[in-house]
Amino acid sequence: MARAAATHPALPEVTHPALPAATHPALPAATHPASTNEDRATSVVRSYLGALARGDRSTAGSYLAQGAPSESFMNESASVESVRSEPSGGAYKVTADVKTSGGEYFETFTVAPGPGGLQITEHYWIRPQ
Repeated sequence: MARAAATHPALPEVTHPALPAATHPALPAATHPASTNEDRATSVVRSYLGALARGDRSTAGSYLAQGAPSESFMNESASVESVRSEPSGGAYKVTADVKTSGGEYFETFTVAPGPGGLQITEHYWIRPQ
């Protein structure tokens, strides 16, 4: 005996209202969390050292508020082992550990706000014996 096919009424299409896109207003630079500015200071130093390692002294010099790069030891063999930043009186003290084929160097940078953003205002390096 054949059965009749069961029929079900069509279900209505379910729609959901579109949710508004999440918006996050940009904070003025002065109210950004310190870690963000510390990260930026670290990034400036990494970019500076990276340009030197590539032999691009012109780009490296653009990260300096004044003067020219003095790290003659920076070349393609250089490896930036670590970079750390901490607030220091309205600026940032950034330290870097760099290993090269000629030895290990420790650099200290002062990174401060300038007209175009954060810039390296002072830096020096030492090579431990």
